Amino acid sequence: MNKFMVSLIAITLLSGCKVELAPTVNLSDVQSETAKIVQSKILIEVSSCTDFKDSRQESSTLIKAKNEIQKIFADAKYIECYREKMDSKAVFEIPIMVGGKTGNGDIQIRNNESGGMVVEMSKKLEQKISNHQNSTFRKINTSISINVNNDLNQAQQIIGYAIYLDNNAIPVSKYDLKPGQHTIKLSDVSVSAILTKGSALVYENANDSIDTKN
Repeated sequence: MNKFMVSLIAITLLSGCKVELAPTVNLSDVQSETAKIVQSKILIEVSSCTDFKDSRQESSTLIKAKNEIQKIFADAKYIECYREKMDSKAVFEIPIMVGGKTGNGDIQIRNNESGGMVVEMSKKLEQKISNHQNSTFRKINTSISINVNNDLNQAQQIIGYAIYLDNNAIPVSKYDLKPGQHTIKLSDVSVSAILTKGSALVYENANDSIDTKN
C-alpha cells in the first residue's frame, strides 16, 4: 500500500472521530474572582493505538491525532492511548482557565453574574477548530463532560439547563449539588453553542434565579 493511500485512510478514519473535553475542577476555583490555569484531559477516538503490522509502533491515526491536536492546542501534552471495549482513545492534556470575573482564556469555566457556571471559548480557538473541521476533521463529534468537586462544605442548589448531572437528565430543573464529586455532561445544543457562539450556560444559582418547578 503506497504512502498516499495510507494517508488517505488515516484522514478518513479521523474525519468522523469523537472528541471529548473532560476537565476536573473545584467549585471553589470556578467561583473565584481570580482565574487560574488547570490541566484538562481531552480524549480523541482513533482507529487503533498500535500499528496493525507491528504492535510496538504507533498507529497512523494516533500519529495523525497527535499532529492535529498540536495545531489546535500548541501546549497539548500526549498522555497515553488505550482501548476501552471496542474503542481506542488517545488522551491528551491541555491548559484551560478556571474562575475569573471575565473571559480571558481559550477555554474557560467560570461563574456568570448570577453565580451560575458558564463554559466559554475564545474566538481564536473557534476559528482554529472551524478551520480543521473544514479540512481534516470534517465530521468531528465533540462532547464536554465536567468533573466537578464541590469543595465548599455545603450543598449548592442549582438550576441545570439541558445537562446530565450524575447520569440524571436535567432539562430545566433544580438540583442539590452536594459536597463531593459530580459529573456534568453538556447537551449537544450546549456544545454546539460553545463551538459556534463562544459560550453556554451550564447552570444557575437557584437562589438568584426565578422559581422553577422540579
